[in-house]
Amino acid sequence: MKEGLIIKLYRERAGLTQTQLGEGICSVTHISKIERGITQYSSEIISLICGRLNIDLNQEMEQYELLEKKLHEWLEVMVKQQLGELETLKEEIENNAYIHLSEVQNSYRILLARYLLTKGNMQKGKEILDSCQQQLGLLDRYEKHLLEHTLGIFYINIGKIKEAIRHLTNINPIEYNNHEFYYHLASAYHMIQAKVKAYHYGNLALSYFRTTNNFKRMLDTETLMLIQMGYNDVYHFEDTVERYHALIKSCKTYQEDVKVVNLWHNLGVDFAAKHLYEEARVAYEKALEGCLMHSLPHIELGARRGIVHCSIHLGDTEKTVLRNHIQLGRKLAKRLNNETYLLVFHLLEIMLIHSQSEAYYHYLETTFLPHLQETGQESLLMIYEKEIFHYYRKSSQYEKAAELADKYMSASL
Repeated sequence: MKEGLIIKLYRERAGLTQTQLGEGICSVTHISKIERGITQYSSEIISLICGRLNIDLNQEMEQYELLEKKLHEWLEVMVKQQLGELETLKEEIENNAYIHLSEVQNSYRILLARYLLTKGNMQKGKEILDSCQQQLGLLDRYEKHLLEHTLGIFYINIGKIKEAIRHLTNINPIEYNNHEFYYHLASAYHMIQAKVKAYHYGNLALSYFRTTNNFKRMLDTETLMLIQMGYNDVYHFEDTVERYHALIKSCKTYQEDVKVVNLWHNLGVDFAAKHLYEEARVAYEKALEGCLMHSLPHIELGARRGIVHCSIHLGDTEKTVLRNHIQLGRKLAKRLNNETYLLVFHLLEIMLIHSQSEAYYHYLETTFLPHLQETGQESLLMIYEKEIFHYYRKSSQYEKAAELADKYMSASL
């Protein structure tokens, strides 16, 4: 089949019809079947055809197979997060003569979309994914799964978690050998607080990363699984904190600075969930320090939110300091065009001025939570729904509290 594709490419480049190419060699029907890979052919006929096209078929086959190899390597470096090799491989792929063949274009374009997502260009990446979806009938099984996986990554990145899960659960692991998608499924379920499913898929991902000797992603997955443990008693939570510190130490050893920042942020979230606000603030402050050092604006938003939220609960910080965090957070959210965090910092300002008054809960219920629901921001939604759940209980709004309790029970299954 590959031989036929090569012959077709060079015939079209030479401006020859199938009749002209086959003249004196074989019939136009035979040329057509050779190009489509649906017939046997003699080495003599192929030699004559290649002579007319002035190509060395063996060399061309090597180039075609090299392209397939490079596409596989490109995906592999994205999975392994070896970002230094991304650009070199992209250039080698795009300089290959066979990149414009329809048989490789689909895989290339889906991988290009993932490359753009990795670079933070969500809009362009989504445009390519949309065009690939429009040609779904032309994709083979592997390409369809690759597309579903990349769409899942996109929707996780923009916070539409249920949509991400819909795409990721369409993947058949038998037909798609990149089981990294288990990690993204685990991440998605984590974001909607479905801890059992998150741990289950995390365990599958960890097994895959161990098999493929992917140490970086093993650290990611162990971190994700650690978050799911959810121990409530002091003894087990102390053990969880020790595991966090062990992972932080491992990440520092391998100079995985971004993972260190994420771990501090996640530890802050865990402390805050148990109302250990002083410890949470320390963790958020360490995360913020890393964000400023390594320019991690998206994590910085979460770290500043956490610092302000914990400090308000502790009541031991000058309001001018907290207003500065809110102001810097708003400025960053505007720069990132992040409407959600603009609302977050407005909510924190209300909380700072009025404490947890009726004004705060009114804004939370009527403006902020509906926005999170509409935009699918499940991770933040869970944090603030738990907060308003306690408010409903204290204010004897038992019916509303029961509705939220039912939601949490369903999510944990």
